Amino acid sequence: MDSERLWALLCNIPVVNVVFCALAAVRMKDSALCRFHHRQGLMLFALWLFTLLIALLSAKLALMLWGAVLLLHGSGMVMAWQGKMIKIPLLGQLAMMIPENYFFLFLTGKTAQKMDNTPGNNLTK
Repeated sequence: MDSERLWALLCNIPVVNVVFCALAAVRMKDSALCRFHHRQGLMLFALWLFTLLIALLSAKLALMLWGAVLLLHGSGMVMAWQGKMIKIPLLGQLAMMIPENYFFLFLTGKTAQKMDNTPGNNLTK
C-alpha cells in the first residue's frame, strides 16, 4: 500500500480529516500529493463547520449542503487514492492560498527545510 496515497486519502475523511491533515503536514511534508490534499482537506473541514452553522438557521438547507460536502469528501478520497491533484472549484483555489510554511511552523515550531516548489506551493527552500 502506497503511504503517500493513503495519507492523502485520510485527509479527505469527513470530520476527522482535520487531525489527519495536521499529521500529514508534518509526517509527509516532502510529498506534493499530501500537501495538496491536506490543504484541500482543511477547506472541506471549514465547509463542514459552515454547514453546522447553517443548520442553526435552516435544517433543510443544511441537509442539502451536508450532502454536497459528503460528495466532495468522497470525490477527494477517490482522487487522492488515484494520485490525482484536481482542485475543487473555489475551495481548491482558496486551499492553495494557505501559506503552508506557517502551518508547518505552527504545528512543529520548526521551519520546513526540504520541500519542492510545485505550482501552488508557497514554500521556500
